[in-house]
Amino acid sequence: NITPAVVTTQVGLVDLAPTFCEIAAIDIPEWMQGEKLPISDERHVGRPQITQWDSELFGVGVHLRTLTFNNKVLTMYLPGTVHDGTEGELYDLDNDPLQQVNLFEDPTYKTLRDDLTSLLLETSYPTKDPRPELQAPV
Repeated sequence: NITPAVVTTQVGLVDLAPTFCEIAAIDIPEWMQGEKLPISDERHVGRPQITQWDSELFGVGVHLRTLTFNNKVLTMYLPGTVHDGTEGELYDLDNDPLQQVNLFEDPTYKTLRDDLTSLLLETSYPTKDPRPELQAPV
């Protein structure tokens, strides 16, 4: 039997597969990049959550990296065929929970943006090279 639990801290989607493996009582494969979610929230408090999205379809490449940390969300648009790598999004979930005001270009948030960018680059998962073969368009 699985005891229902609620995780109230921010978590990453990459952590779902290892969590499901744990629930199913099967070994978590080495290639999985996430960590199983804890029954208690203590291990995830203050842990940056990373979401990476790469789309290659019909010659168009879109590459996004998002960091959620301390109620801030930073998304970097990496260079591809759509973006040149200078664009992004920054939201303060405490003051803007619906993410309606993009603070990325706001000069008063430059230090925060730069700090979060550094953290994102330090904690991102490595890009697989070569990239896995396209299985379905996204």
